[in-house]
Amino acid sequence: MRLLFLIFLLASCASQPPAHLYSLDLPVETNQVASLLPATISVGRPTVQPGYDTAMMAYQMRPHEIDYFSRNRWVDTPGRMLYPILIDVLSHQFATVARAPSRGAMRLDTDIVLFRQEFSGDSSRIHIVLRARINREGKVFSRSFEIFENCPSNAPYGGVIAANQAVSRLVQEISDFAVSAAKAY
Repeated sequence: MRLLFLIFLLASCASQPPAHLYSLDLPVETNQVASLLPATISVGRPTVQPGYDTAMMAYQMRPHEIDYFSRNRWVDTPGRMLYPILIDVLSHQFATVARAPSRGAMRLDTDIVLFRQEFSGDSSRIHIVLRARINREGKVFSRSFEIFENCPSNAPYGGVIAANQAVSRLVQEISDFAVSAAKAY
């Protein structure tokens, strides 16, 4: 009996189609004319709140309930995908961008509070909430960012498209926040 159950279990696992893997990517910019701030910023790896520190793609259909798509995944966790994007965008603003831990006059730490596709009626949207904190020579600047981006379709891939657009806006806002903190003196 156990052998039959094991064979059934293995057969059902083998018949599952492979998961679709998606990434967060920014479009490559070819025109970079802006002058860099003569400052160093150290960037910590984003922390992620429970429920979103996974490669599983989270979605919500009703309040207080998080679910995950079964055949669609991110290539990595949102925090790990966001980290190199943050480094890249900040390198277009600052003379030196260092990965933390590093001793710099300025340090950026971020925390992803929420990262999901939300369904409501016949539409869905990506909802991202991120807290950022900059410590500059003992002075702390903090800000919360909340991004909503409508999905072009209610499918997981529609969420991927919207997530990439939302992240593009998010990292630009974080970059502007970091530049403001650098110029605060």
